[in-house]
Amino acid sequence: MASKINLAALTINDEEARDVSQAVFERVYSKRELADVHYLMTGFKMKTQIPIMGLMSGLIGKASSGCTPNTSTEVVALSQKFADPVLVDFRLAHCQNEVNQKFKLWQRADKARETWEDAKQIMEFLMDRTGDAVKESLLRVVEFGDKNADNVATGGYITDGVDDTFFTMIDGFWKQYFADSALVRYTIPENALATKAAQAALANDRALMALRHLIDNCDSRIFDMEQSDIKFQVTRSLYNNLRNYYEDKSLGFTIQRAEDGTPKLFYNGYEVIARHDWDRNIAAYNNLGATYLNPNRATFGPITNIPIITSDMESLSSIESFYDKVTKQWYLDVAYYIDAKLLESYLTAVAY
Repeated sequence: MASKINLAALTINDEEARDVSQAVFERVYSKRELADVHYLMTGFKMKTQIPIMGLMSGLIGKASSGCTPNTSTEVVALSQKFADPVLVDFRLAHCQNEVNQKFKLWQRADKARETWEDAKQIMEFLMDRTGDAVKESLLRVVEFGDKNADNVATGGYITDGVDDTFFTMIDGFWKQYFADSALVRYTIPENALATKAAQAALANDRALMALRHLIDNCDSRIFDMEQSDIKFQVTRSLYNNLRNYYEDKSLGFTIQRAEDGTPKLFYNGYEVIARHDWDRNIAAYNNLGATYLNPNRATFGPITNIPIITSDMESLSSIESFYDKVTKQWYLDVAYYIDAKLLESYLTAVAY
């Protein structure tokens, strides 16, 4: 079993770096916390019904006449969806003795019999990088999962050369949005153009037009929801397009700063969240060759309508690390239940 520290691109000689402080660590991708962009529903480990309670019509109540009240025939209609979380797991195995003997960045054990076991620094590093990779994988699965995913060469839209089974565990939110004809939708014309460059060349006011259409045409019941839960979520392409439009029109006041100094963009009073992970995943995994699959996307509505469904919060962020004396290897294990569910079509509007 090879080491999980790949030194292939590193020059190993007598004078390479000897201290971790001399190393430059590639920065992890900036990712929104899951709770910022999705509601988290816990307690699901198997296929479970989610009842959706309907409303009565407003057509009840008439002028009274005589001693018998008017009879109403209205009923409360119930519907349902099902959460069907899938158990996702992976294991990383690391053999300390496979690390090049000359690699001095992490010290080896002083005692020979501890050569395999004494790997504290390396394991802390691997756990840190694994934790970030888990978050990235969660975002990939819940947003871009597709039970019928296939590569471009065989009629699908998953980038050729990418193992499509990394997507087939569940139907993610975008698969559900594409399939739901009841959603309010704004069609972004640049997405249909014939080259990646043309798709990226958005009209100066494209983001404004998309967000305006969503907020003008969405179901009014969205605005009865908790305002802090109602958000625009957009690809970086649309975020930059809207920001540039504001700046070009000297409308910088729509860019506000939170208490921590982080700039926040708003449209019509609702926060516009840049989903950089969408852009990364589309570029990496929805590459059709000459074009990308809908590289410019947006949603609008309460995050409570698009929950991530899991058994427990801890499993989404915990990593089990242990050393096995028999195999002389360190192991990192991750496992979690996951599903994604668009609950009510009228509470979400999309653009793509």
